This record gives sequence, structure tokens and C-alpha cells, in this order.
Amino acid sequence: MESYFKIRYINRRNHEELEMPLEKMVGILLSLEMDTNFHIEALKAQAIAIRTNLVKNPIVEGEGMIEGWEKDDENKGKIKKAVDDTQGLVILFNDKPIDAKYHLSCGGSTENSENVVNHRIAYLRRVLCEHCKNNIYWRREKDFTLEDMERLLKVKFPKMDIGTESEIIGFIEDIEKDEHGRVKSLRVAGEKISGKELAKLLNLNSTRYSIFPTGVKFITRGKGHGMGLCQYGANVMAEMGYTYLDILKYYFTGTEVRKHILPSIKKPLYGKTIIIDPGHGGEDEGYKGDTTGLLEKDLALKLALRLKAELTDLGMQVHLTREEDITLSITERIEEANRIRSDFFISIHADYFNSSSLKGCEIFHFRKDYNSQKLGFHILRNLKDKDIVTRGVKEGNFYIFRGVSTSSLLIEIGYLSNPDEEQKFLDESYLESIVQGIVEGIIEYYK
Repeated sequence: MESYFKIRYINRRNHEELEMPLEKMVGILLSLEMDTNFHIEALKAQAIAIRTNLVKNPIVEGEGMIEGWEKDDENKGKIKKAVDDTQGLVILFNDKPIDAKYHLSCGGSTENSENVVNHRIAYLRRVLCEHCKNNIYWRREKDFTLEDMERLLKVKFPKMDIGTESEIIGFIEDIEKDEHGRVKSLRVAGEKISGKELAKLLNLNSTRYSIFPTGVKFITRGKGHGMGLCQYGANVMAEMGYTYLDILKYYFTGTEVRKHILPSIKKPLYGKTIIIDPGHGGEDEGYKGDTTGLLEKDLALKLALRLKAELTDLGMQVHLTREEDITLSITERIEEANRIRSDFFISIHADYFNSSSLKGCEIFHFRKDYNSQKLGFHILRNLKDKDIVTRGVKEGNFYIFRGVSTSSLLIEIGYLSNPDEEQKFLDESYLESIVQGIVEGIIEYYK
């Protein structure tokens, strides 16, 4: 199945796109992202991290990556072994591929995600790491003049002259001057010395002097954002005898590493999760058709069950807020949606407008929810292709949108107040056209 899974490579320099097999792209990125002189177990760990990210987001942008890979024969054997020995393995948390962050050197401990990206990720927890202690990034220094600092930070330091009082705490402090501005005494590195003696030792022109910095030195430890896999730490762990599994489980808290079924031609929605919410239910009947008495709650549930069956066959994980005729409050629907944390939440309804000939399907999304808006356009286009009347994709301010934390759509499949449309809802082939239009729209969105 893995052979069906392709990565889309976008070459910005040549303005071209092409597809290539997942494992080939893992090898290309591995040769670029980690020192190929590292231990094979560290390279295997990195290969799995790269594969995990590609499964999660199968698009790569770059310039000349493939050309460079084709020319590099020296380390291909080692890279190929790391990729082949871990083929198909990805890092999972709650059965989903993780965002496998990695960096060169953590400098003593990795970092909690909320200190870098402002939200907590359960598997990106701080772990102690003395393994990367002796690498070239353990201690690095960088000097800046005050002019450099002003230019880079777009700030202005105060102008300093002979009368400026300035101390550098821990280095030069407790400066005492007489009424004429001559230094009587000061402390240098904690030792008291007279202004006259300092002037003599440093060959200064007089004791009327001020002290202020001309530059700043920054001393760093580690390199990178600090989340997830520390590459130098992984290499040392590998040299100590740890396997790639040991390494990944150490740096990614609470995860598991195993083969993951990938999306394919037959299962194009594998790995995606959706919540379908059949509107109303139980005592809440929703609208009622004028001609046949068809209830909105029954129509919504019938469509939702069909959608679940179709999407499940395509590999998607589908949750329904209700699978039978029960009463559910909006609050309960919101709580269920937020508990599951799906890719999309879709609520199914029918509309009603008294004494009107209005008909057709319309789709609503929350304001600035561009992912849902895009999905809505794909669904509506496919419904229209099946000769279903459509009324557009619109912004809606429904209460359920404000409560659900994921991208959401509300689909009004038509009007129960329109006799013709109500009659169509009793036609199995018409309902199947609606289901197929929604399903094909979802597939098209993910393509």
C-alpha cells in the first residue's frame, strides 16, 4: 500500500511540481537533515521522524534537492539502510501521526512545546539530555557592537560622555568620584582599587574617566528550538547502545512507533477524522414537511448514517453525535466534538420557509474559517454536478460554530417547505446523490 502514497515536491526555482514515492523522499530529506556520519541508529530515528512528518503533510518545497541527491553517491548506502530498515514506521500518539519536531542540539534539556509555540502538546515534553554535551554547539559565543545592536534591534542607546555614570554589575561597580569627576575608587571583580591605581595599570591619561560598554557578548548553549528529537543527543545515545526505538520514545513522550496504514487509491481518506452531527433528534423533531410529514431529525440521521458508511469505506474515521433517535442538546454535541478533536465537524439539517418556493442546498461556515469555506465549495460543486440545486456557501454565526474548536460546516440539504424537494427526499437515488456529492467534495478537498 505504501507504493501508492506519493509526496508532492514543489521546486520553487524551476516553478515545477512532481510526485515521488514516500520512501525516496525520506532518503532525500534524511541526507539533508542529519549528518550522515552519525550512528546508523540515530539515522534510523531521524528517518522515522521525517517519514512521520511526510505522512502528516505530504508536500515538500525546496530548490535543487533532488539534483543534489542524485549526485551524492558517497553516503547513499548508509542512508538507504536507515530508510529500508525502518520502512513504513511512523511515530504515533493516540493512533495519529505526530508533529515530529527535531533540532540539532538541545544544550542540556529539550523544551516543552508551550514555551515555543504557545500551546501544550502532550508528546513534546521537556526531557533532560546530557548526551549532546560535547558537540560543537554546546557553547558558542557571538559578539555585537552597540552599533550592531542598534541596527539589528532597531533601538537607540543613550549617548554617553565623560560625565555618564555606568557600572557593569559583577565586573566593575561601586564607582566613587570626587566633586570634580575624578575617580577615587571602584570595585573590579569584587576587589576594591583606587582610581589612581587603575589609571596607572591601564595606562589611562587621567583619573577623570567613565566606564561604559562598547559591545555585548552572547553565549549560547545548543542550537534550534529545543522541541522533540535532539540530533546530537540521539547520536550519542546510539553510540551508547540504544536503538532507534529507545531514542524516539525518550524524546517523544508517550508515543509508539509502528507501521501505519497510509492513504492509498482505495483508502484516500485514511488517517482523517470527521464528526457528523445529524441535527435534532428525540423530542426535538426539527422541521416537518408540509406534504408527507417527513421529519428533519429522521432525514438528517438517515443521511448521516449513509455518509458514515461511505466515508468509513474510504478509510476515514467517522464519529456521529447520535446514531439513533435520541435527544441531544447543543452543549452535548459541542462537548462530544471537542472531546474527539476531529479534522472537521459537519452538521446536517434541512430548512423550512413558510409559504415560499425556496429550494436547494446551502452550506454555512464560521467567519474566517477558511478551511471549512474551502471544503464547502468543493462539496457544493460536486452536488451541483449531480443536478442538485445549490444556493451557495455562506458565512454563518450559529451557536454551535462558536463552541466547536475544530473547523465546522452546517449543511442545509434543502427545504421541507418545498413540496417538490420534500418528495425528492423520499427518493433513495436522490439521497444517494447528496451523499456522493458530499463524499466526493471531501475527497477533492484532501487531494
